Amino acid sequence: MKTIELLKELTDSFGVSGHEEETFKTIEKILRENYKNLTYERKGTGSLLVKMGNGSRKIAFFAHTDEIGLVISRITDSNYARVAGVGGVDPRTLLAKRVVFRTASGNKIGIIGMLAPHLQAPSTKDKSPSFDQIFVDFSVSGGTKDLQVGDMGTLEVFAAEMQGDKLTSKALDNRAGVAALMRSIDYLNDLNFDGQLVLCFNKGEEIGLIGAKGMSYEVNPDYAIVVDVTFASENNPNFETYKLGDGPVVAVGAPITPSVFEQISSLAQENNIQCQIEAVPGSSGTEADVVQLARNGIKTGLISIPLLNMHSPVETVSIQDIDYTARLLAIFASKAGR
Repeated sequence: MKTIELLKELTDSFGVSGHEEETFKTIEKILRENYKNLTYERKGTGSLLVKMGNGSRKIAFFAHTDEIGLVISRITDSNYARVAGVGGVDPRTLLAKRVVFRTASGNKIGIIGMLAPHLQAPSTKDKSPSFDQIFVDFSVSGGTKDLQVGDMGTLEVFAAEMQGDKLTSKALDNRAGVAALMRSIDYLNDLNFDGQLVLCFNKGEEIGLIGAKGMSYEVNPDYAIVVDVTFASENNPNFETYKLGDGPVVAVGAPITPSVFEQISSLAQENNIQCQIEAVPGSSGTEADVVQLARNGIKTGLISIPLLNMHSPVETVSIQDIDYTARLLAIFASKAGR
């Protein structure tokens, strides 16, 4: 399966933090259709482990599977409900959008409306609403009778190809990383691999790195590489940003094992894989922060995929960056597994 088609299927699946089951099923379905000799396990609260090989040296790749979303917090009447964010949701990204909630009766569409500019008061038209001021209108889909407090939802957004090799969608944080892990199997099948590879597709990163904490302890690998996303080309002088299409971003700093960084960087150079370098002086904000602490400590690296418009319905990535990441992962596993 081409990376862009893989990514479309992954991002279109529903996987709000704590409710990732549809995305896990999508991952497993695609892997079973395309690869043999893999084994599958569910561990902890449901994170998915996919294993390849049975050598003594164990390498684990980590990618969180969940996405940010919404939860019904209060049903106000027969047509309207209030919502709260799951993960880092900016309420401004919700305005004038369709949302879809998973209920016991199936999918339920709602609308977060926006007052026409002609009717807005001058005193409020330049202000941004908070979650305390947002309602979801379900009158368009039969009212709120099928809803319950606690039902999870996302914006109703579907992946779209853009010019060049770009793709825009919701949930590219971190389905881009998930795709890179899955595609790494293609590259690894062309290499000499004597070790054991464990792909860790984890729950609940957006609400506290939940899955990675347990999975790093469970797997206890010799080496771990976390794959996530990082900020691309944002116009913010307070943050270093990276360019779409210029390759994966390799982290160096406090939560990263120096020898792992050096090995990843050397392998990229030896194999003509263009990379960018990100300095991480403290917390990385990724699963690497907890993976490195498991048991007696795990040798950990972090590779990130540049992403535009993070935590929005128009996140954008370069397919080339994902393929380069997958190739680099496979080469690392081949070398480290010997």
